[in-house]
Amino acid sequence: MTMNEAPKYEVYAIKYATRDATCSSYFHGPADPHEDFSMTMDYFIWLIKSDQHAIVVDTGFNEEEAKKRNRTFLRCPISLLPEFGVEVDSVSQVVITHVHYDHLGNADKIRNGQFIVQEAEMAFWTGKYASRKEFLHHVRPDDVVHLVQENFKGRVKFVNGSKEILPGISVHKTGGHSEGLQVVEVPTEKGKVILASDVSHFYKNIQEDRPSSIVANLAQMYDAFDFVNDLAESPDLIIPGHDPAVMEKFPAVEGLEGIAVRIA
Repeated sequence: MTMNEAPKYEVYAIKYATRDATCSSYFHGPADPHEDFSMTMDYFIWLIKSDQHAIVVDTGFNEEEAKKRNRTFLRCPISLLPEFGVEVDSVSQVVITHVHYDHLGNADKIRNGQFIVQEAEMAFWTGKYASRKEFLHHVRPDDVVHLVQENFKGRVKFVNGSKEILPGISVHKTGGHSEGLQVVEVPTEKGKVILASDVSHFYKNIQEDRPSSIVANLAQMYDAFDFVNDLAESPDLIIPGHDPAVMEKFPAVEGLEGIAVRIA
């Protein structure tokens, strides 16, 4: 590796929960009577590894929250990190793509890592609209409070737009689904992986230009599709936030079949 060459990272998706709902309920706009069949949504966190670093992208939700929201909880994703040779206390950074309940739960289990969040996201969820019903439903207030407390300890790094957080790894603000939603760009042996999180819940969102049903700003959601498509080297390396097809598209991690796949 030359002085200016970024290291190549390994990237894993870890499935921790699932749910079934009517297909049309996942997409923006009036329900389509032709899409009244059931469709599965999976919940993931992502692990980025190199010889020097272990970075977690999002932290999922816990069993208590799963029961409240009628989700099928499979496992605590943070508890699985040792299966990848990563001790929880060795995690150096945690990228929070946005603070919805299924992306910021379990953050209290990360005791040493620095949290990386967009300024716009934190400002929104500590601002005047956070208590409004249609927004409040999407977060767990205790999770947001925990992140505020971690900020007072100096453990939150704020980003405003795009930022390289480690050699080769960058985050980029897109908005759309939430005010400060961000995606993660990772160099790997396969090429540049884009962890799109909820820019695209399913492959169908970005491939068919169909916004999801949870929208903070519709115009920004369309812009986010364009941004991610432009950023990606290959559509095969755009990783949606909730699509069960991820578990079929990529090889299973040995011993963790049905739980984790290696993206690159």
